Amino acid sequence: MFPKGKLVESRREEAVKDTKKLLDDREGQIFQATFEEDGMYAMVDVLEYDETQQHWIINEVKGTSSNEVKNLVHIQDIELNKEFRKDRKINPKKLLKISDITETVKGLEDEINEQILDRKRLMEKTAEPAPCDCLYKSRVNHCPAFAYLYPDVPDYSVHDIVRIGSSLKSLEGLVEAGNISFNDVPAEFKLSKYQRNYVDVEQGKISIIDPVEIKQQFSGLQYPIYFLDYETYPTAVPVYDGCAPYQQVPFQYSLHVLSAPGAELTHHEYIHTDENSHPMRALADSLTKVIGDSGSIIVWNKKFESKCNEDIAELIPEYAEIFHGCNKRIYDLMNIFSKHHYYHHDFRGSFSIKAVLPVLVPELTYKNLNIQDGGMVMNGWKKMMFDMEDAGEKEVMTEDLLRYCELDTLAMVKIFEVVGKL
Repeated sequence: MFPKGKLVESRREEAVKDTKKLLDDREGQIFQATFEEDGMYAMVDVLEYDETQQHWIINEVKGTSSNEVKNLVHIQDIELNKEFRKDRKINPKKLLKISDITETVKGLEDEINEQILDRKRLMEKTAEPAPCDCLYKSRVNHCPAFAYLYPDVPDYSVHDIVRIGSSLKSLEGLVEAGNISFNDVPAEFKLSKYQRNYVDVEQGKISIIDPVEIKQQFSGLQYPIYFLDYETYPTAVPVYDGCAPYQQVPFQYSLHVLSAPGAELTHHEYIHTDENSHPMRALADSLTKVIGDSGSIIVWNKKFESKCNEDIAELIPEYAEIFHGCNKRIYDLMNIFSKHHYYHHDFRGSFSIKAVLPVLVPELTYKNLNIQDGGMVMNGWKKMMFDMEDAGEKEVMTEDLLRYCELDTLAMVKIFEVVGKL
């Protein structure tokens, strides 16, 4: 979109000088153009000169795909078009949605200027500012300075209670009463069912186990049972045709199959290693050969795997009936834990498979693998596909990725067996 753009690679004072030089040289497209006023700096993603209107345009580029310019955080940004689908060469003017929000931004001028004055007054003080209001927010919304500003708050506190971010009045009530640790929470303090479970389990170091409900959940499952897990690769700019910005592109699966109660477990797997073909089609070709048209499909986080199936169905119409059918057969094993049919204090509020597995099946661990989490999977596959040239390195990475994904489905099998015996 800005083919003549020149990048300012320096920062602060040097960036201001470099920007001025580019402006003096009459460059009309500048990336990271930087300006200084009264000791404050502003950096522009793309500064562009409009020859027709003879004025400068500030372009701010946002890496999200929201279609609404309402949130103040995003109001000054260009955003990805979530309706975009790659079709051979990327058309940047279709990938990005551009909105002229000049008048909206003008309306923020007074507010921004007041914020600037507040920051300057703060910087002029010699004493540390008063602690922020993060004490009244859930853990995920704490600022980076929280531990420094509140050293007496333990790293596992009432701020970690499940869904407390949606019950800020409850959190405020706990904090104002000095109830910061789990042991401080009174029995009579009003909390939701799940929040009270969370607190009671932590206070008593006990477990909540409902074998009747678990048996009821499993009674609807039909053999053969398939334990399925996908690994995916999302990018802001789609790599493969038919894909949207940030779409989770499945490139690998692991499938453990239990044909009947007590039967021998079988395993199937696939990982895409061909740089010249579409991973979703190749994966679908492989999976449809080994997953039957009947029997329950067990996953961990139904929303994720179901969306992958929907995307495959959209991309490959001839497989649409198969993958939509798979979604009708999916059972989310995580529900046993997220809905507190089985809840252990060592989960520490997390229902990820990596939180549950050490408690229920401690002999099975990810710690001995070279790939140990989803982030490492995405980075490893990216390197293997687009960066590595050595065949030996690629072979090692392929094997590491396969073993990680295999453990994901084997972990589900073992957890299923443990809770099924309760």
